[in-house]
Amino acid sequence: MNNQLQLPFQGWRRAEESSKHGSGGGKAPRIGLALSSGGARGLAHAGVIQVLEEEGIPITAIAGCSMGAYVGSLWAAGLSGADLEERAREIKDRATLKSLMDYIIPPSEGLIRGEKLRRHLERDLGEKTFADLDKPLIVIATDLDRLTPHVFDSGRVSHAVHASSAIPAVCAPVSLNGRRYTDGGASEPLPVTILKKRFHLDAVIAVNVMPAPDDFESKSDRGFMSEDKPAFQVFSRMFRTFWQKVNLLAYGNVLDTFRRALMAAQLHLIAKEEAAADVVIHPHFVTSTWHDFENFGQYLQAGRDAATAALPAVRALLETDTNLNQETISHEIAPSHTRLERHAA
Repeated sequence: MNNQLQLPFQGWRRAEESSKHGSGGGKAPRIGLALSSGGARGLAHAGVIQVLEEEGIPITAIAGCSMGAYVGSLWAAGLSGADLEERAREIKDRATLKSLMDYIIPPSEGLIRGEKLRRHLERDLGEKTFADLDKPLIVIATDLDRLTPHVFDSGRVSHAVHASSAIPAVCAPVSLNGRRYTDGGASEPLPVTILKKRFHLDAVIAVNVMPAPDDFESKSDRGFMSEDKPAFQVFSRMFRTFWQKVNLLAYGNVLDTFRRALMAAQLHLIAKEEAAADVVIHPHFVTSTWHDFENFGQYLQAGRDAATAALPAVRALLETDTNLNQETISHEIAPSHTRLERHAA
């Protein structure tokens, strides 16, 4: 991880200057946006961004990991919230998603390479580097050799997002500059602290699309469940025993056990990072799975609803006197820290 972050880039200088001046010429607070990992749930990030744009909430810098890095990179590159929704709507069904899968046979490193998904992202990002972005962005991945979070802040953005989005055991690790990287969600699923320290921000809005521990306790979250479609219900009943043995993601099998263990660690890390945020927006999905991209409408609307509910707390951040020292700022903002959830039917 880079310990020092310099901002010599022209695009970032523009963002820095715009964050210094409010509508009356006064100094506006420096607010960051941290976007969590979460698979298809991460489409809710686009809904949150739409509301922030519509309400004119100034964002100084962005940090994202996994799906949060994917959405955050597109926004940092200049796509609007409406553009992000258009991209989400492209994955209209499971067949479209499968067309973006480059399967590994045999699956020794993972189930897919992820190269097709990276090229799909590059339709918008092209060969942009972090220096070319309209908004400052950092992308968090997990360094498999050092077993630590790694912050990408230079080089090709699409390569950093690919590394950050490489879901362990599902996607093969990504090799960059002689090191191997996997999903940033394994080490920093909600990068609030890193973002605040890197850009010396006054406040951070955290968007957490991961499930809450209570969801698993009540079995209201279906992130680890596969739903049989009507056409396959008879087949499923007849061959359930066989399918249970060959499907590595089935309940109790190796990838299911691995994902559950990883989720346990992630929820612990997220709780600590939520406590460090000034406003937490938490869209909640009862009937979601990590690969459920075709139900983009549900996620987008959940993000919009949660962000709209959070607007009073977000606007309170804009009223904070940034001339106060950081200790006073933290004390003043703490009462506005909120957790907002939306239960989708």
